[in-house]
Amino acid sequence: MFKNSVTPDIKARIIDMIDENPSTMPSQMAAQLHISEAAVVSALPDPMGTFVDASHFDTVWEAMTGWEKITFLRQSPTSVIEVKGKLPRGTHGHGYFNLMDKNNPLGGHLKVDKLGAICFLEKPFFGLESLSVQFYDTHGDHMFAVYAGREKRTLIPSVKAGFHALRNQLTNQE
Repeated sequence: MFKNSVTPDIKARIIDMIDENPSTMPSQMAAQLHISEAAVVSALPDPMGTFVDASHFDTVWEAMTGWEKITFLRQSPTSVIEVKGKLPRGTHGHGYFNLMDKNNPLGGHLKVDKLGAICFLEKPFFGLESLSVQFYDTHGDHMFAVYAGREKRTLIPSVKAGFHALRNQLTNQE
């Protein structure tokens, strides 16, 4: 979906940026290259970014609610907000996916009808293995992300296994 906006020159520049600094965030590359973040991620070397169709949202969300620990991340040009813990269940209603678990610190309403793609991202961050599920709108802009949980700077093995199992299940369906 987003690969069409990535020329060979831009792809080469993305690879150069990664080689220069493996911790460079896709949002930083997108800003420098004046393309969407999803386009940047679609140009990352395999197997860093694996896209699945947005129609898998419910399956992805439900699976992630079973992960022992996650970090929910929402970024804007001026801030990065993180909530750590378990991912709450949600329900569709009134045009949103509603997070309404009173016992969970993460709450709110996600406009998932604007979801364009879901990406399973395996990209190192500051020398640490990092796994996340990135959610992009129909323009390729970042909506939010769910990062695999850590204990003492190391990915939790059950969450890592859940990430890979879910990614493999969905990519085998497409």
